[in-house]
Amino acid sequence: MECPPKPKLARYERGLLEEGEGTAVDRHVAQCPTCTATLAHLRNEDQDRKFFRTALGGTSLVTKGAAAPETAPRPRPATTDTHQSIRTPEPAKEAGEDGSTWMIPDYERVALCGEGSYGSVWAVRDRVGVYRALKLIDLDRLERAGITCYELSALETYCRRVTRHPYLVTVYHVGVAGRWLYYTMELADDQEQPGGIGDPFPTSYRPLTLTTIIKGGRLKLDIVVEVARRLLRGLARLHELDLLHRDVKPSNIIFVNRQPKLADIGILTVEQEPTKVVGTPKYMPPDRTIDKTADVYAMGVLLREMIESVPAQRVDDVADPTRWDTARLDAVITRAYAPKSQDRFQSATEMLEELEAARFEGTLFEELTAVAQPAPPKPRVAVQLAFAFIDRIPWIVFLIIALYILSRL
Repeated sequence: MECPPKPKLARYERGLLEEGEGTAVDRHVAQCPTCTATLAHLRNEDQDRKFFRTALGGTSLVTKGAAAPETAPRPRPATTDTHQSIRTPEPAKEAGEDGSTWMIPDYERVALCGEGSYGSVWAVRDRVGVYRALKLIDLDRLERAGITCYELSALETYCRRVTRHPYLVTVYHVGVAGRWLYYTMELADDQEQPGGIGDPFPTSYRPLTLTTIIKGGRLKLDIVVEVARRLLRGLARLHELDLLHRDVKPSNIIFVNRQPKLADIGILTVEQEPTKVVGTPKYMPPDRTIDKTADVYAMGVLLREMIESVPAQRVDDVADPTRWDTARLDAVITRAYAPKSQDRFQSATEMLEELEAARFEGTLFEELTAVAQPAPPKPRVAVQLAFAFIDRIPWIVFLIIALYILSRL
């Protein structure tokens, strides 16, 4: 395959290619250093990314004193201090009930990110020293509780259908060890450390999720909408493939290199398949309709929560006006979480288009900005008199010279 032109690579980077095209480009990029370098250049020159990364990358996103997300307990210490280039995997072992015995080959556990009734998520390091997130699911516990393991079918559907997308989490490897199902995916940024995770690993790692950011309440309205736009692009890709996420909520939005990604695809399903009413009640529509509009409803609730976390003085700050029409944004949110399915946007694509239409463009934004800027202060009377005197100096000098000449005649 020849190297794709730059515009096609740009569309690939934004996840806008059709599935077949995206897969072909994905394979080519993996083997082509030239296209890899071009993609890196595109990411750096992308104005949206610059805007977003500048806003979030320079400082901690956690307000001091803010509570950490419930799903991110303080990590346990790493099991080893090995830092060799190629690491020898630990042999597979049966895990105890508390998960204290590590039994996943080829991955060294580093820190606990979160845990629930039937599994846990760990920060791990693979054999070549790359950090990943590894989700571990106890199949025995699920079986004893009489609960169907949705995760395996969700993973199969996701890995087969979804190609690489900048705003959807990437799943790298799926495996089974004993009675444990596990899979690795992109690791979220640390709450305090800007940028990606690398050696040395943060000693008190806590994954950066949208929950953390909302609780911190440090975002401006422009950034809130940028987060929503990116998430809607990822969700729109799932909807184009007739897939439903079914669990869109702040704790399932992670940040990787300060970019938001829709994660936790454990209950993802195909829309046409019979589905049970599953998900997080707060983000499920009142009519309990499980289709694309259910994901849209969750996005509406999520967007409303983000906007409510923005300090009021920042929304109306004339020194830093927003590029978004707040009245139209409110209309988008209201329609997104309408109680009845038929009144909501019918897909993430439709919601994204309406959200994009709420942006002030070109001259209109410049005019609004000019109106918002305070008038320059008037100079004091003494300063005005001084400037008036300076303006008249040439005439005063001319008059003095003329009087001197006349006195000599």
